[in-house]
Amino acid sequence: MASGRRTARLSERLPRGRHGLPREAVTESQRNRILQAMIEVVSERGYPETRVVDVIGVAGVSRKTFYELFASKEDCFLAAYDVLLGNLLGDTARGFESKPGAPWAERVATGLGELLKDLAEHPDEARFAIVEVLAAGPKALARRDAALRQFTGFLDAGRAETSVELPGITSLSLAGGVNELLYSEILHGAVSRLPSRLPDLMFWITLPFLGPEGAAEERERTRLSMIED
Repeated sequence: MASGRRTARLSERLPRGRHGLPREAVTESQRNRILQAMIEVVSERGYPETRVVDVIGVAGVSRKTFYELFASKEDCFLAAYDVLLGNLLGDTARGFESKPGAPWAERVATGLGELLKDLAEHPDEARFAIVEVLAAGPKALARRDAALRQFTGFLDAGRAETSVELPGITSLSLAGGVNELLYSEILHGAVSRLPSRLPDLMFWITLPFLGPEGAAEERERTRLSMIED
Protein backbone atom coordinates (compact mmCIF):
# COMPACT_ATOMS: atom_id res chain seq x y z
CA MET A 1 0.00 0.00 0.00
CA ALA A 2 1.33 3.41 -0.84
CA SER A 3 2.59 5.16 2.27
CA GLY A 4 1.23 8.48 1.00
CA ARG A 5 -2.28 7.35 1.93
CA ARG A 6 -1.35 6.59 5.52
CA THR A 7 -2.41 9.35 7.87
CA ALA A 8 -0.37 7.92 10.75
CA ARG A 9 2.85 8.18 8.72
CA LEU A 10 2.80 11.98 8.49
CA SER A 11 5.59 12.28 11.04
CA GLU A 12 7.82 14.86 9.34
CA ARG A 13 9.12 17.43 11.78
CA LEU A 14 8.49 21.11 11.20
CA PRO A 15 11.55 23.28 10.52
CA ARG A 16 13.03 25.07 13.53
CA GLY A 17 12.39 28.76 13.96
CA ARG A 18 9.73 30.81 12.25
CA HIS A 19 8.04 28.80 9.53
CA GLY A 20 4.95 30.84 8.72
CA LEU A 21 2.59 27.88 8.85
CA PRO A 22 -0.93 28.37 10.19
CA ARG A 23 -1.61 27.13 13.71
CA GLU A 24 -3.87 24.37 12.38
CA ALA A 25 -1.04 22.94 10.28
CA VAL A 26 1.34 23.03 13.24
CA THR A 27 -1.17 21.26 15.47
CA GLU A 28 -1.89 18.61 12.84
CA SER A 29 1.82 17.95 12.38
CA GLN A 30 2.34 17.63 16.12
CA ARG A 31 -0.62 15.31 16.47
CA ASN A 32 0.57 13.04 13.68
CA ARG A 33 4.09 12.95 15.09
CA ILE A 34 2.72 11.93 18.49
CA LEU A 35 0.57 9.20 16.94
CA GLN A 36 3.51 7.85 14.97
CA ALA A 37 5.71 7.97 18.07
CA MET A 38 3.07 6.08 20.06
CA ILE A 39 3.07 3.35 17.42
CA GLU A 40 6.85 3.10 17.38
CA VAL A 41 7.30 3.09 21.16
CA VAL A 42 4.46 0.65 21.87
CA SER A 43 5.66 -1.77 19.20
CA GLU A 44 9.14 -1.70 20.74
CA ARG A 45 8.38 -1.64 24.48
CA GLY A 46 4.83 -3.01 24.69
CA TYR A 47 1.83 -1.00 25.83
CA PRO A 48 2.23 -1.56 29.61
CA GLU A 49 5.85 -0.35 29.57
CA THR A 50 5.21 2.67 27.34
CA ARG A 51 5.28 6.04 29.12
CA VAL A 52 4.17 9.44 27.89
CA VAL A 53 7.74 10.70 28.38
CA ASP A 54 8.94 8.04 25.91
CA VAL A 55 6.38 9.09 23.32
CA ILE A 56 7.07 12.82 23.51
CA GLY A 57 10.79 12.13 23.34
CA VAL A 58 10.38 10.33 20.01
CA ALA A 59 7.80 12.83 18.73
CA GLY A 60 9.90 15.86 19.66
CA VAL A 61 7.08 17.69 21.45
CA SER A 62 6.59 18.93 24.99
CA ARG A 63 4.48 17.27 27.67
CA LYS A 64 2.23 20.36 27.55
CA THR A 65 1.64 19.82 23.83
CA PHE A 66 0.86 16.14 24.39
CA TYR A 67 -1.81 16.87 26.99
CA GLU A 68 -3.29 19.65 24.90
CA LEU A 69 -4.01 17.03 22.24
CA PHE A 70 -4.65 13.84 24.25
CA ALA A 71 -6.17 13.24 27.66
CA SER A 72 -3.92 10.28 28.50
CA LYS A 73 -1.66 7.55 27.16
CA GLU A 74 -4.75 5.42 26.56
CA ASP A 75 -6.47 8.23 24.66
CA CYS A 76 -3.43 8.58 22.39
CA PHE A 77 -3.22 4.82 21.85
CA LEU A 78 -6.89 4.66 20.86
CA ALA A 79 -6.48 7.57 18.44
CA ALA A 80 -3.53 5.85 16.76
CA TYR A 81 -5.42 2.55 16.66
CA ASP A 82 -8.41 4.22 15.00
CA VAL A 83 -6.16 5.66 12.29
CA LEU A 84 -4.43 2.33 11.64
CA LEU A 85 -7.67 0.36 11.54
CA GLY A 86 -9.17 2.92 9.20
CA ASN A 87 -6.19 2.46 6.89
CA LEU A 88 -6.24 -1.34 7.08
CA LEU A 89 -9.97 -1.74 6.58
CA GLY A 90 -9.98 0.97 3.93
CA ASP A 91 -7.33 -0.79 1.86
CA THR A 92 -9.08 -4.13 2.31
CA ALA A 93 -12.33 -2.58 1.11
CA ARG A 94 -10.64 -0.93 -1.88
CA GLY A 95 -9.13 -4.26 -2.87
CA PHE A 96 -12.47 -6.02 -2.47
CA GLU A 97 -14.27 -3.37 -4.52
CA SER A 98 -11.61 -3.07 -7.22
CA LYS A 99 -13.10 -6.01 -9.14
CA PRO A 100 -16.87 -5.39 -9.07
CA GLY A 101 -17.63 -7.99 -11.71
CA ALA A 102 -15.35 -10.71 -10.35
CA PRO A 103 -16.50 -13.72 -8.32
CA TRP A 104 -16.81 -13.19 -4.57
CA ALA A 105 -13.79 -15.36 -3.71
CA GLU A 106 -11.52 -13.45 -6.09
CA ARG A 107 -12.65 -10.17 -4.58
CA VAL A 108 -11.92 -11.49 -1.07
CA ALA A 109 -8.48 -12.64 -2.17
CA THR A 110 -7.68 -9.20 -3.56
CA GLY A 111 -8.86 -7.41 -0.43
CA LEU A 112 -7.15 -9.81 1.96
CA GLY A 113 -4.00 -9.65 -0.12
CA GLU A 114 -3.92 -5.88 0.37
CA LEU A 115 -4.29 -6.33 4.12
CA LEU A 116 -1.49 -8.88 4.39
CA LYS A 117 0.83 -6.78 2.22
CA ASP A 118 0.11 -3.71 4.31
CA LEU A 119 0.94 -5.49 7.57
CA ALA A 120 4.10 -7.02 6.14
CA GLU A 121 5.35 -3.64 4.91
CA HIS A 122 4.72 -1.92 8.26
CA PRO A 123 5.75 -4.35 11.05
CA ASP A 124 5.58 -1.72 13.81
CA GLU A 125 2.00 -0.93 12.90
CA ALA A 126 1.18 -4.61 12.60
CA ARG A 127 2.41 -5.33 16.11
CA PHE A 128 0.65 -2.26 17.48
CA ALA A 129 -2.73 -3.05 15.89
CA ILE A 130 -2.80 -6.84 16.21
CA VAL A 131 -0.70 -7.74 19.28
CA GLU A 132 -0.42 -4.77 21.64
CA VAL A 133 -4.11 -3.86 21.40
CA LEU A 134 -4.81 -6.86 23.63
CA ALA A 135 -2.88 -5.20 26.48
CA ALA A 136 -4.37 -1.73 26.11
CA GLY A 137 -7.53 -2.12 28.18
CA PRO A 138 -11.27 -2.62 27.67
CA LYS A 139 -11.80 0.35 25.33
CA ALA A 140 -9.12 -0.96 22.98
CA LEU A 141 -10.61 -4.46 23.10
CA ALA A 142 -14.03 -3.05 22.21
CA ARG A 143 -12.53 -1.32 19.18
CA ARG A 144 -10.79 -4.56 18.19
CA ASP A 145 -14.09 -6.43 18.37
CA ALA A 146 -15.79 -3.78 16.23
CA ALA A 147 -13.02 -4.09 13.63
CA LEU A 148 -13.42 -7.86 13.44
CA ARG A 149 -17.15 -7.45 12.92
CA GLN A 150 -16.53 -4.95 10.11
CA PHE A 151 -14.25 -7.48 8.43
CA THR A 152 -17.04 -10.07 8.45
CA GLY A 153 -18.89 -7.96 5.87
CA PHE A 154 -16.41 -9.05 3.20
CA LEU A 155 -16.95 -12.70 4.11
CA ASP A 156 -20.71 -12.73 4.57
CA ALA A 157 -21.18 -12.03 0.87
CA GLY A 158 -20.09 -15.64 0.35
CA ARG A 159 -23.47 -16.85 1.54
CA ALA A 160 -24.76 -16.18 -1.96
CA GLU A 161 -22.32 -18.85 -3.22
CA THR A 162 -23.84 -21.74 -1.27
CA SER A 163 -27.18 -23.45 -0.78
CA VAL A 164 -26.11 -24.71 2.65
CA GLU A 165 -27.68 -22.96 5.63
CA LEU A 166 -24.56 -21.88 7.50
CA PRO A 167 -24.57 -20.82 11.17
CA GLY A 168 -24.83 -17.10 11.75
CA ILE A 169 -21.44 -17.07 13.46
CA THR A 170 -19.59 -18.46 10.42
CA SER A 171 -18.10 -15.21 9.14
CA LEU A 172 -17.24 -13.94 12.61
CA SER A 173 -15.49 -17.23 13.39
CA LEU A 174 -13.51 -16.99 10.16
CA ALA A 175 -12.52 -13.38 10.89
CA GLY A 176 -11.40 -14.38 14.37
CA GLY A 177 -9.34 -17.22 12.93
CA VAL A 178 -7.63 -14.90 10.45
CA ASN A 179 -6.84 -12.49 13.27
CA GLU A 180 -5.38 -15.32 15.37
CA LEU A 181 -3.04 -16.33 12.54
CA LEU A 182 -1.94 -12.72 12.11
CA TYR A 183 -1.32 -12.48 15.86
CA SER A 184 0.78 -15.64 15.93
CA GLU A 185 2.93 -14.69 12.95
CA ILE A 186 3.54 -11.16 14.19
CA LEU A 187 4.25 -12.31 17.75
CA HIS A 188 6.92 -14.72 16.48
CA GLY A 189 8.59 -12.16 14.22
CA ALA A 190 7.28 -13.63 10.98
CA VAL A 191 5.26 -10.65 9.76
CA SER A 192 7.17 -10.58 6.45
CA ARG A 193 5.74 -13.93 5.41
CA LEU A 194 2.10 -12.95 5.89
CA PRO A 195 1.47 -12.39 2.14
CA SER A 196 2.59 -15.97 1.43
CA ARG A 197 -0.23 -17.22 3.67
CA LEU A 198 -2.90 -15.92 1.30
CA PRO A 199 -3.56 -19.14 -0.70
CA ASP A 200 -4.06 -21.25 2.43
CA LEU A 201 -6.18 -18.55 4.05
CA MET A 202 -8.36 -18.46 0.96
CA PHE A 203 -8.88 -22.23 1.17
CA TRP A 204 -9.97 -21.94 4.78
CA ILE A 205 -12.17 -18.86 4.26
CA THR A 206 -13.99 -20.26 1.23
CA LEU A 207 -14.38 -23.82 2.54
CA PRO A 208 -17.73 -23.27 4.31
CA PHE A 209 -19.18 -21.50 1.26
CA LEU A 210 -17.65 -23.39 -1.69
CA GLY A 211 -16.98 -26.84 -0.21
CA PRO A 212 -13.65 -28.74 -0.31
CA GLU A 213 -13.34 -28.89 -4.09
CA GLY A 214 -14.21 -25.25 -4.62
CA ALA A 215 -11.89 -24.17 -1.79
CA ALA A 216 -9.01 -26.18 -3.27
CA GLU A 217 -9.60 -24.55 -6.65
CA GLU A 218 -9.60 -21.12 -5.03
CA ARG A 219 -6.35 -21.84 -3.22
CA GLU A 220 -4.70 -22.83 -6.50
CA ARG A 221 -6.15 -19.84 -8.36
CA THR A 222 -4.80 -17.51 -5.68
CA ARG A 223 -1.38 -19.19 -5.75
CA LEU A 224 -1.11 -18.85 -9.53
CA SER A 225 -2.31 -15.26 -9.40
CA MET A 226 0.45 -14.43 -6.91
CA ILE A 227 3.07 -15.98 -9.21
CA GLU A 228 1.81 -13.96 -12.17
CA ASP A 229 1.94 -10.74 -10.16
